[in-house]
Amino acid sequence: MVINFSKRVRRLICIAICAVLILGGGVHLLRNNNEVVKTYGLQNNKKINEYSMDIIFDDETKRVMCNQNVSYTNNTKTSLDKLYFHIYPNAFLRKETVPFEKNEMKQAYPNGFNEGYIDIKNILNKSQRLKYEVKGEKNDLLEITLKEKLKPNQKISIDMKYNIKLPNCLGRFGYGENTINVTNWFPIACVYDERGWNLKGYETLGDPFYSETSNFHIKMLIPRKYKLSSTGKVINEKNDNEKTLYEIEALKVRDFAFILGEKFVVDKTDYNGTAISTYSLNKKYAKTSTKIAKDSIAIFGDLFGKYPYDTYSVVASDFYIGGMEYPTLVMIDESLYSDRSKFLLEYVIAHETAHQWWYSVVGNDEISEPWLDEALTEYSTILYFEKKYGKETADRLIKTMEVQSKNYLCENIFKATNQYRNSTEYSLNVYTKGAVIFNEIRKEVGDKVFFDTLKEYYSKYMYENVNGAKFAELWQSKGVDINKIISKHK
Repeated sequence: MVINFSKRVRRLICIAICAVLILGGGVHLLRNNNEVVKTYGLQNNKKINEYSMDIIFDDETKRVMCNQNVSYTNNTKTSLDKLYFHIYPNAFLRKETVPFEKNEMKQAYPNGFNEGYIDIKNILNKSQRLKYEVKGEKNDLLEITLKEKLKPNQKISIDMKYNIKLPNCLGRFGYGENTINVTNWFPIACVYDERGWNLKGYETLGDPFYSETSNFHIKMLIPRKYKLSSTGKVINEKNDNEKTLYEIEALKVRDFAFILGEKFVVDKTDYNGTAISTYSLNKKYAKTSTKIAKDSIAIFGDLFGKYPYDTYSVVASDFYIGGMEYPTLVMIDESLYSDRSKFLLEYVIAHETAHQWWYSVVGNDEISEPWLDEALTEYSTILYFEKKYGKETADRLIKTMEVQSKNYLCENIFKATNQYRNSTEYSLNVYTKGAVIFNEIRKEVGDKVFFDTLKEYYSKYMYENVNGAKFAELWQSKGVDINKIISKHK
């Protein structure tokens, strides 16, 4: 995710970067306490959770009604008597729990606060009711008690019926004048690793998400007036005078998101087997955004490894925070589609596209270790500009980031999101200083080792969740003491 560009410090960063382009001009990756958390890899399709959903969107009430089946596999070595799911919409129920800083509330809710939530109607296993409880400080966790323990490698089929009320909100989840953003919206299984269940709620800073690669099978009925952009691929479409029924398949992805809009200008191209679609609200920038999306897919594919999905969508949205990544789909603040924001538009699209490699394919706990995807993604964005516009342009961008890091006394990029005081501190450490540190690693080890290692990182951990320890181990296998390099530049 790109931090809100309207914030003061982010403005300073962007103004400085643009000016440069125009004018020319003891931290450890390993966890504390010697804790090395094992990640459960994706070994074969039999271990992938399967989500099947029948969705109806009611335009008048801005509600999503859904029947959902989850075929959940116990990939742990422990018998489970309970399952946990994130139910993120409940974080939007009260002003006190919404994932926005206080000074952002007017941007998030320009028409005043409006609640959002999920209403669970029923949870069944083989037609038998299961006991469940809504928990967490924000009521954004769902605890389901199983009638029998689920042993390792066993599967269970769970049926859920629920309704979701969307808020009139310009964040990730909600609707504005032009788009309806349905993201982080359905009950999604919490990750169980050697720390146990990861039950952290919808934090205010960063991207508070951690999920497993799964398969999604969707049937969605929406008003015909809307154009749909979504994770995955539309495999069937039927229309009558008022409604459109979509059948969508999204395989080996971490989440499922969709965005609706009446005014979209849709532009399409393809690259290396991937159908690229852009959904713009400003016709003037439709071709521009398509070219940036295509260039990004091409550049990152060459640098790190082939983009593995057959669709990719870039969607202009009522979304004030810059950009946000979801599997095969990214949402971009529609205000960036303007002459004065041309550089920022390219920067944000490139950044969010890089997340398809670092988050979507290679996953991680974005709360405990946000640097692992964000710092690498931010540096990948610099690499995009280097490959497209030349090394001198990239060097200017990095130099600006170095100055920003020193001026704002950035310290530690390796903290959890909730350990930063605000989004400014989070951004300048995790993004800005994080990119600087990756550039220092590259200079220390040389281009061949640097890019060969990132390619191996991508290919080795595709569709899995990794952590800083695994990342460091890979460098160590190449004879690189990455902790030593970082300590020199902290």
